[in-house]
Parts: sequence; C-alpha cells; structure tokens
Amino acid sequence: MRESIRVEALARRDDRAGFECPTGGLGDYLRERASQDVKRGAAAVFVAIYPSSPETILGYYTLSSFGLQLTDIPAQQQRGLARYPDVGVTWLGHLAVGVAYRGQHIGEFLLMDALRRVVSSSSTIATVALVVDALDGSETFYTRYGFIHLGGQRYWLPLDTARLLVQEQPAPILADEES
Repeated sequence: MRESIRVEALARRDDRAGFECPTGGLGDYLRERASQDVKRGAAAVFVAIYPSSPETILGYYTLSSFGLQLTDIPAQQQRGLARYPDVGVTWLGHLAVGVAYRGQHIGEFLLMDALRRVVSSSSTIATVALVVDALDGSETFYTRYGFIHLGGQRYWLPLDTARLLVQEQPAPILADEES
C-alpha cells in the first residue's frame, strides 16, 4: 500500500536543496526565494510530503492575494461580480512536482489541496476565483479542471467551479487540516 501524502506549510526542516524541478525555474524558486516570500508575506508556500520522510518535498504550490481588473475578465464571467475596477482573486503563483515524483498525480493532489484552502478561506477573505499564469505545456492540465483562458498564459477558475471540484473530490486522507 502506498503511503498517503500530507500537505503542510513550508518549514525549516524541509529539504529545499534536494528538490529538483527544472521547469520554469520552479526548483530555483523553492530553493532561493520561497522562504523570503513567506517571511515578507508575499506568498504562502505549501509542500507535499510523505509523513515517514517529512523533510523530502514531493511538490509544492504557493497562494497569494491578487487583484484582477474587471475589464480583464470575460463579460460572461463578470455577471454577479461587484462592479469595482478590481476584483479580489487568489493567485496560484507556483505549482511544481519534483522530477522523481512525476506521473504519480501529485500535481492534481496539490491543485485539489489548493482549491480546498481557497474555498474554505473564501468566507474570511473574499475571493472570486483562483488565477494562474500557466507555463508553456501546462495549459491542458488547468483546462481539464475548468480553468478559463483569459489571454496570454493567464487562466482563471471561478470560485463556484472550485467549490464543485472540491465537493466531487474526496478529501485527502492526511491533508493538513490546520493550515
């Protein structure tokens, strides 16, 4: 039986130096800048680990507050939104899986964990969507989960769609409920 994965906030014990992901500088970000972003309040960083080897990072993602101009959102998606020049969204700044763990659905696991966090915090901190600038080659991954193309590399997932996805997916067995 394969060990369950746990997702938790980036900690000192995490082996950032051992994380290998050459795609889009995602490995460099975790090794060189993630801790500073956490300290400065620029991003919350969450890592996937196996409880039996908690220092080994399988993958990670970051979440931040972000504002999108209402005019950058398709007219159909603007319905029901407040008519302010900017709308509050949650930014999925990075989502990466270590090279050694690719093909094990860890990216999907991390995305679902991120969606759960966004949905559960949406009653405390208003957000209307999760937004990502997809790296080349990852667009299909995001559109498979209902992300809508906004232009360039930018995609968005309305909060209502995120809620539906979270309801359809069973909660991870050992997902960190306290973070």
